[in-house]
Amino acid sequence: MQPRINHQPTDRNKARWKSVALFALIGFWLLSGVIGRDPWKPEPIYLGVLQTLLEQMASGGREWWTPTVAGVAQDSEFILIHWLNAPIVLLAKLLLPLHEAARVSSVAWAALGIASLALAARRWSGGHISFLAAIVAIGCIGLYEWAHKYGPDIAVFAALALAIYGTAELASAARRATALLTAAVVISFAARGVMGYVLVALPLVLLCFAPVYSMYRVALIRALLFASVICAFWLCAFALRDPGGFAAWTEADFGLNVTEHERFGPTFYLGTLLWFAWPAWPVAIWLITLRVRGFGGGWQRGEVVAPIVFFVSSFATISVFTDPRAIHAMYLLPPLIILAAFGVDTLKRTWYALIDWFGIMVLGLTAIAVVLAASAIYFDWPPMISQWLKGYVPGFKGTLPWPGYAVAMLAFVIWIALIQPAHQHARRALINWAGCVTFLWVVAQALLIAPANHINSYRSVFTDMVAQWPANQCVNSLELSTAQAAMLRYYTGLVTAPVEEISELTCPFVLMQRYRGEPDALPAPDFKLIASGNRPGDNAESFELYARTLSATSAIPAIPVTEKAITP
Repeated sequence: MQPRINHQPTDRNKARWKSVALFALIGFWLLSGVIGRDPWKPEPIYLGVLQTLLEQMASGGREWWTPTVAGVAQDSEFILIHWLNAPIVLLAKLLLPLHEAARVSSVAWAALGIASLALAARRWSGGHISFLAAIVAIGCIGLYEWAHKYGPDIAVFAALALAIYGTAELASAARRATALLTAAVVISFAARGVMGYVLVALPLVLLCFAPVYSMYRVALIRALLFASVICAFWLCAFALRDPGGFAAWTEADFGLNVTEHERFGPTFYLGTLLWFAWPAWPVAIWLITLRVRGFGGGWQRGEVVAPIVFFVSSFATISVFTDPRAIHAMYLLPPLIILAAFGVDTLKRTWYALIDWFGIMVLGLTAIAVVLAASAIYFDWPPMISQWLKGYVPGFKGTLPWPGYAVAMLAFVIWIALIQPAHQHARRALINWAGCVTFLWVVAQALLIAPANHINSYRSVFTDMVAQWPANQCVNSLELSTAQAAMLRYYTGLVTAPVEEISELTCPFVLMQRYRGEPDALPAPDFKLIASGNRPGDNAESFELYARTLSATSAIPAIPVTEKAITP
């Protein structure tokens, strides 16, 4: 039987209420998960850079070209993305604390990326596909917090999606395409420096040699030239305004990681995509196999060639330039989402029925498990589950989340209305999948965010340590990671002087971060432990504050290190 290749039902004939419902589904997912939790790893590092930048802007300082966390320069990071985020953060900060206001900028980037993918699909399909690409995007990243966590990687996702949209506009509006591609290269460069530039610039170079895009070489090269000039101008300004920071950044291999890979990147990313890109990747592969066999106009078409070029070049770039991390797989999603959007209407009934029922059963049952876990934590029922879960959230004494239960009930009603029996087709299966993902995400955020925050936040351990913190005294830090130093400053306004070895200690007090078994505790009687603490969810990690003996500190002057505390 010949596979179906038409795009029916078409988005052009979609009832207005259905468009509003799909738009509301996307908006509901975007807006949930921003507030109600403290920064978790690795968010504190980027939040520390943003905090320092905003303070420098407010005080009129000029030392805001180098990303800095708790007074320590981060040579491998890039600060330009924080400049772009600053206006949104300052506006949101009028109503929200800094860490939640920062997440608003990430939501804005996620919205830009999803909208770009929808517009690209709409342009290539002649209006038959628009919301479908956005629905597939929600289905892929909906259960992960990366779009609701402050960091530069979601901006790279948006830049790649914007670049794909730019390539879709080449045939109808070359000037608009040039502007979009230029913006995409600059945004990606602002987020990840040289690697970000390569992620978007390399596929544009490759597209110049693709037969279907060879006639648009002028627009592609023009976009590359404009973007390169803008990036070079910023680098020249960086080198002139902060020569030391620029030199440190270049010595850090421009923020790249070429030789020190702990794992083999290609196999790691392929394995990660199996769960991270579901259900986009099987549909994308199905579409490519159809087009290679000549269906739907063949594979040498813009909506197939451009996503394949972006995927292959992005895969090669992150495999070479990054230490394998799951978050980098986000760069591979935009081309897979576009391919999947064009392949949905060609799926056989058994395939999309599998996706449909898998989403409803697995995600629906997981949402019920979330409700049961919340009941065990807050109501101590069922007793066996309650006893087991409270071992993971020791000391949690949160109040009953009645607003959360109300939100969960509302989400449940909407979910039931969404998955109720209707005309079955492939698009309906993807909409149900995205709806189940959104339902599970909202329920988890409404009911379990407080206990998750209890075990992941550093607020309690650092605020409790302030009571024992020496007033107007210099404090060294030993083995204190960048993220923890950022959180110490964010919650308490305290900054330490980091050292690498015990022999380098210069202050009468030492804050040490220890993991179970290493490093060894500071030896007595030269050091006296005066305070210690750890996160409730991590007994293997502890923070210990030591005082040196009088004989060891008599010659060390008192140095004030306490800054004005920031109320998060």
